[in-house]
Amino acid sequence: MRYSKLLLTALLLMNFIISSNIEAKEIKLKTNTTELAFNEKGYYLSIHVEGVQILQEGSYPLITVATEGKLIEPVGMEVEGEELKVKMEDGGVVRLKYDESPISITFEVADIPGKYDVLLYGPVILNINEVVGDVIGVAQGKGVAFGIQALNIKTNAGIPQEYFAQVSSKYGYEGREAVLSVRTTPVNQLAASDIGNGAVLQFSCCRRDKLAYRDVMNLEGSMVIPLKDDDAFIKGSKIAFFGSRADDALASIGAIEKEHGLPHPLFDGEWGKISRAAMKSYMISDFNEENFDMALEKAKIADFKYVYHSGPFLDWGHFNWDPKFVSGGDEGVKKMVEKAKSQGIKMGVHTLSNFITTNDPYVTPIPSKNLLKQGVLELASDIDNIQTEITIKKTGLFALPMTLNAMQIKDELITYGTIEEKEDLMVLQNCTRGAFNTNAASHSKSDKLYKLWDYPYKTLFPDVELQDKMVDRLVELFNNTGLEQISFDGLEGCMYTGYDEYAMARFVSRFYEGLNHNVLNDGSNLNHYMWHIHTRMNWGEPWGEAMRTGQVDNRIKNQDYFRRNLFPRMLGWFLIRLADRNFDATTMEDLEWALSESAGFDAGYAMTINMRTIRGHGQIDRLLAAIKNWDGLRESQSFTTEQMERLKDPETEWHLEKVDHNNFILYPLHISKSYRCSLGEMQPGQPGGADWSWESPFDGQFAIRLKVEGDGSVRNPSFTTPKGIIKFPCEIESGQYLLYELDGKAIITDKNYNTITEVIPQGSAALMQGVSSVSFSCEKGGEDDDPDVVVRFITRGEGEKIVKRSY
Repeated sequence: MRYSKLLLTALLLMNFIISSNIEAKEIKLKTNTTELAFNEKGYYLSIHVEGVQILQEGSYPLITVATEGKLIEPVGMEVEGEELKVKMEDGGVVRLKYDESPISITFEVADIPGKYDVLLYGPVILNINEVVGDVIGVAQGKGVAFGIQALNIKTNAGIPQEYFAQVSSKYGYEGREAVLSVRTTPVNQLAASDIGNGAVLQFSCCRRDKLAYRDVMNLEGSMVIPLKDDDAFIKGSKIAFFGSRADDALASIGAIEKEHGLPHPLFDGEWGKISRAAMKSYMISDFNEENFDMALEKAKIADFKYVYHSGPFLDWGHFNWDPKFVSGGDEGVKKMVEKAKSQGIKMGVHTLSNFITTNDPYVTPIPSKNLLKQGVLELASDIDNIQTEITIKKTGLFALPMTLNAMQIKDELITYGTIEEKEDLMVLQNCTRGAFNTNAASHSKSDKLYKLWDYPYKTLFPDVELQDKMVDRLVELFNNTGLEQISFDGLEGCMYTGYDEYAMARFVSRFYEGLNHNVLNDGSNLNHYMWHIHTRMNWGEPWGEAMRTGQVDNRIKNQDYFRRNLFPRMLGWFLIRLADRNFDATTMEDLEWALSESAGFDAGYAMTINMRTIRGHGQIDRLLAAIKNWDGLRESQSFTTEQMERLKDPETEWHLEKVDHNNFILYPLHISKSYRCSLGEMQPGQPGGADWSWESPFDGQFAIRLKVEGDGSVRNPSFTTPKGIIKFPCEIESGQYLLYELDGKAIITDKNYNTITEVIPQGSAALMQGVSSVSFSCEKGGEDDDPDVVVRFITRGEGEKIVKRSY
């Protein structure tokens, strides 16, 4: 019995010692809301946020390294002072400096063997995916949020394409790509991705100090030159983990920005990600210093606080100002900026990021050595200065068609026309020597002939070193002039360097860090680090489509992208146009359709109004006043949630009527299809006219939009409904409109709605709710006239009062 008690005691003591050792090997790191636990091998044991376990079952390492196509996992991890010593399966040791704060847990690479080319954080898979912020790297579910933030630009979202297939296969996930109207981001480039039963978080850092050949923008074997600064090395890569209640996710990111010195731009003292100023609409135009006063006058009617020039530069690269825009260079622009500022308006300009035009001094007459190269072509023989057929050794660099077909050899640029393959050689035919006003010269077979990257805009690209110089020029001109808005259009051009998301982040962060004042910025591309800098995203290509059909589905689709990434909302660009051979001039109904979508989604937009349109559109002031009314209610958050849901529907039509400064009435509209009466196709003895069947959800007064097309004119149009007859004693020429409004007033206008004359209607008529008939009749202006008459009807439902909230 005595021995049995001693044995039991010994067994209990041994079990205690073993348990204590196991517990001692667990590594736990905490914030006020989050706990990460790792085992002695360097793998996650648990992730708790607000007491909720969110780690999905499985084995996920804190870090993985890779080299020469092979993934290398950890086999041991221990704490040494303020560092985690992570031993890899090949014997290498990675040291991570860690830190715990009330807000975040951070890891920074303090040391890593030079034999490793890539370091992966994780990947780690969570069991929550109600909302997955694929760019910002935050997953929400079970009432909590958990995320990772890269703390410098060398640390990137996602996994290098060379390793993604291995990683995703090993951890059993495919993920969901991020679909945006202008770009679909593949899973390997995302910070987080919805995997169906959860979400994966994935970050990495690559060494960039060696010459490499990669698949760049679908060109295999493209040359990627090494970097020369600290971003070339994995050491210093740093990330932060955080968790919070789901509702506090955005605030937590803001706190991390301030804690770790990330960009945290403010607008009037308020963080841009929560400021209403981030979603303000603005005007894009092609003004110049001569007509700038008119542009400002029109901007004030709409209450736009930003005016933005669509194309102010003579070249891209050096960004010299176009003399058609301004004289006096930076000083001239500064005067324009100050004039606008004195009237409460800020000014911005548009450019195309790192694209270089062929008239820029980086190209001509002496091309920069830092034009971006796809690779080296090997000459088969010496060439003289007039030779237009150049023979090179066969290469795969011509697999991707280019636009300029440009090459560089010393200080000469050469373009080629066609290519003929001859066994192991390629003959470049119809070459232009001394292209872009460079100097043609003779060259030795041993001279390096480089194939250059170009773009369908007929532009070239810089390498990273030259890209930095281009950014510095943009910083210089913004600091010199006080400009306060820019769009980073074409940021995808930075990816041609072969450095993927890093190259874009480098461009934007260098610009941001160099500024001496706050600059509102946006672009059509967003990545994880740029999230902190971009005020919003906004872009659009409305040209060639009517306002109601221009990317409608995509504009709406983008709103979910912004929502899940905790980002300010914008609808894109719209265009107020004059009439041309393809389109009618923009109507109030067109504009209010766009404005109602903006109000429904609580999203800003850019309204493009060229100066020719400002001068030529007969209703421009009325349109601008409507913009002020709609945006004023949206910005003051005066629409109810229920109203916003109805306004979102792109199939609905609305009209906002101002009663006074604080009171408005919102009316639903029904706009008919276009009815056409072809006067040249009347049967013998048939009077000029037509009978139409009409259906409307509303009854009562109606508006008319009548247009005459073709040859000739019409006189005295009349409309007969079951509730009366209305006649318009007038003559309407081809290309003109008769506009009859709901208030009973009628005018004849030209094709751009400039008033020609007023018309006093005779009689009165109304339309019935539901299906009813409308009879139209008119007289030809002349016996030989055969015009068409195109008519639309507009009816209006009961209005809803809206009181503008103070803000």
